[in-house]
Amino acid sequence: MRDNYSTNARLTELSILFLVVFVMIVSKVFYLQVFKYDYYVNVALAAQQGYKELEASRGEVFLRDFHSENDFRVATNINLKTLFADPSYLDYPDRIVEALLPLLFDSVEALRGDEERLKVLRQSLPEEIEPEQAMAILKPKPLAEMRDDYADELRAKLTSRRRERIMLTTQASAQLQFDIESLGMKAVVIEDEAVVVYPREISDQKYVAKLVAPILEMSVDRLAKILQGENRYVVLKKAMDPALSLQVKELLDSDPKTFKGVGFEEQTYRHYPEKTLAANVIGYKNQEGGQYGLERYFDDVLAGKNGVFKAKLDGLGQSLTVGDDTVITPAEDGGDIYLSIDRSIQLMTERILGEAVRSYDADSGQVIIMKPATGEVLAMANYPSFDLNDYSAALDKEEFVIEDEEDYEKIERLVKDGQETIWFHDDQESYKKTQLFPVKSENGREIYFEKFINRAGPAAYLNKAVFDVYEPGSVFKPITMAAALDVDALTPATTINDEGPIEVDEFTIDNALGEHYGEINMTQVLETSNNIGMAWISQKLGRRVFFSYIKKFGFGRATGLDFYSEPIGKVTSYLGWTDSELVTRSFGQGLSVTPLQMITAFAAIANDGVLMKPMLINKMKYFDGRVEQIEPEAVTRVVSKKTADTLTAMLVSVVDNGQAAEGQVAGYSVAGKTGTAQTYLKGKPLEGPGTTFATFVGFLPASRPEVVVLTKIDKPRSSQWASSTALPLFKKVADYLVSYLSISPDR
Repeated sequence: MRDNYSTNARLTELSILFLVVFVMIVSKVFYLQVFKYDYYVNVALAAQQGYKELEASRGEVFLRDFHSENDFRVATNINLKTLFADPSYLDYPDRIVEALLPLLFDSVEALRGDEERLKVLRQSLPEEIEPEQAMAILKPKPLAEMRDDYADELRAKLTSRRRERIMLTTQASAQLQFDIESLGMKAVVIEDEAVVVYPREISDQKYVAKLVAPILEMSVDRLAKILQGENRYVVLKKAMDPALSLQVKELLDSDPKTFKGVGFEEQTYRHYPEKTLAANVIGYKNQEGGQYGLERYFDDVLAGKNGVFKAKLDGLGQSLTVGDDTVITPAEDGGDIYLSIDRSIQLMTERILGEAVRSYDADSGQVIIMKPATGEVLAMANYPSFDLNDYSAALDKEEFVIEDEEDYEKIERLVKDGQETIWFHDDQESYKKTQLFPVKSENGREIYFEKFINRAGPAAYLNKAVFDVYEPGSVFKPITMAAALDVDALTPATTINDEGPIEVDEFTIDNALGEHYGEINMTQVLETSNNIGMAWISQKLGRRVFFSYIKKFGFGRATGLDFYSEPIGKVTSYLGWTDSELVTRSFGQGLSVTPLQMITAFAAIANDGVLMKPMLINKMKYFDGRVEQIEPEAVTRVVSKKTADTLTAMLVSVVDNGQAAEGQVAGYSVAGKTGTAQTYLKGKPLEGPGTTFATFVGFLPASRPEVVVLTKIDKPRSSQWASSTALPLFKKVADYLVSYLSISPDR
């Protein structure tokens, strides 16, 4: 009886326990399905939803044409098609290759690729190989063979149903990298801070996903699918020419069955319709954003702000196109920028400048054209320059052929801060040299040299009109004269006696050509570009006063132009000047300026003594329709109107009667001054062709100035003097301007 009672009691207890557990489960289910229903629905939806960026359209850049008053795009956006295929859908890959090959194969690209192949092959050849053997190995492929190779590559893409390599993250944190490396797996590795997977190395995707998913904070199931490496997308050709896109589209449409799984998608690219026009001013945009020029300075304005939308995701985390996508934040397109630069003036100035640099066998050159009354820049030209649509071509190199043993003697190797620079001295007498880059074998042996095709390399990107810092030389003399006139230290009629060189400190000061003129007045000091006269003026002014005017004219500080990292030149405090430093600064030595500073200072003289902030931007239009008009801005009055008028008359005489006579423009009064600045080697001044910076700055008509023009030629070899290089360049530019702008003659 006792055993039966015990058994019944246990059954009763178990029944009660099961009942309690059942009630608890039902209650929990009820709680989850009723009270927490919304919460878990949202969690489930969140796992199926992703946030994607809505790309903002980058703002455009415009130039205006004076005559037509039309705006021309110089930086815009273009949609080009990318041809792609989904290998899992393709039934006839061989037919597709046969049909697409005539359209997609580019012989120019193939030749470039073969050149690169030969370069790499050449680097792997053993040192002891005979020349005949090397020539046999380094034989270019026939075009037909290149075509066959391209067909094989195309076929491989179309039949590759499994991806070789998948990048899971691009910038893994240090901790994440450590965690991945700690797994010790060959299939999941760190490469350049990215987590990379090699699907073919994985036999059990689920197992690997369980190990890796927690580290990457991903779903195990989703990662397992990714690790299968199914290849659903291969690029056949990017950024296709519109005409080619049309041909390919017609082909695909003609046989949908064969080309099932082949299609197009549009991608947006930055496009520069005028190619090289104002390239150094505009700069370019790549995947990292704006580079150089206005593309960099106004990157935030041009880029706008990307928006965000929420979309459902498939198992691989890819967006599904559904009707209930939600835009969370709309994109804000970038602002448009309208430049003060005139398209026709810029185009013609670049053409004239390029001809001049080549004619004078110079390293480079710059021209700036400005309206003195407003500070507006009408042109800012540089040579050499580059094609904005093919900016990487500026870095292209070609083999530099060493013809004989004497050529090896012209090679100079310089080591600074552990970095070696190699120069080939083309002509030692004119200091013409070419930078060389050694191409090395796999074991580090130098095989041959290369040089930049354009001789400039990355320097072609630089806007030297803004960034070149140099000693101006005699073109600085009007600044010294303006200071002396403004404080009534002299008049144009004041005379000095130029009898010969003078001694200041331990230095001898002489005129550039060693000529002397006896008793001359201040106008003649400028006409003859007289260093002796300028030394006398600076001593009369004194350090403090002279320094104050140098600063007032804008030297030693940024002009405020809309450009990144504008240099300020170098003007040391007058407190440390020696007597000789006071004197040499009066004729543009011992201080450094930029071309932009130099023309802005001359523009102040042309503008009745008022210094204007230089302008490159006239207005900006924003995505919301708001227009920001940029108004001219006066910085300060540098000298009185009387001083400006007096100095202008003296500078007219420099062109009419002095060393700048070649700058005359028929029917117009021109005020201006040349400057030939020396360069130095190991602290010693150089002389002769290829050693100077030649500058001329002038404005016209002198009686009512409408334009100021700066021309600068860097290291000309036809002549070292500005009067034979920068001045004739000014004359050609000025002749064009008076015609194009219909400037009325004043004499």
